[in-house]
Amino acid sequence: MPLQFVPVTKIDFPTIQSIYAEHPHYVQLEGRLLPLSEHELEAEFLNPDTISLLCLDGEDILALIDYLPEHLTDHSTWIGLFLMPERLHRQGIGSMIFRLFHEQYLHDCPVIRLAVLPENVSGRRFWEDLGFRFERYGISNHNQPVEVFIKMKSCDDRMLK
Repeated sequence: MPLQFVPVTKIDFPTIQSIYAEHPHYVQLEGRLLPLSEHELEAEFLNPDTISLLCLDGEDILALIDYLPEHLTDHSTWIGLFLMPERLHRQGIGSMIFRLFHEQYLHDCPVIRLAVLPENVSGRRFWEDLGFRFERYGISNHNQPVEVFIKMKSCDDRMLK
C-alpha cells in the first residue's frame, strides 16, 4: 500500500501522545511535559493556521507533520514539526517521507523555512542532508532560541532526485 497523508483529528491524539513519548529528549528540549494536554494538542494540531498530517503506511503511523502554508510576515512556507517514531530513525525513511510530502504539498513553494532547536543535533543533520541551509538565528513561537533553515526552489533542485 502506498504511503498516504491524512489530516490529524482529535481521534489521533493518543497516537500523537505515543509519538511524543518516544522522544523524551526532544520534549525536554521544547520545555514541555508529557503527556501533552488536550488543550496543547488542539492548539498545535487543530488550529486554523497550520496543516497537521499523519503519514500512514496502511495502519502504521510513520510521521507527524505540521506546517504553515504561508507565514504572515515573510510569506514563505514553514515546517513546524516533522516527528517520526524513534524506531524509524536513521533508515532513510524520513528522507523518503519528506520527499513524498514535498511532492504532494510543497512542490510549488519557492521558499521553505523551518526552525531547529540548537541542541537538536540529529534534527539539524537531517534537514541539512535534505538541502536546507542555515539562514539565521531566531526565536520560536514558544520563545525559545532557534536556528532558522531555508530551502529555496531552484532549477537543479537535487532534493527530489
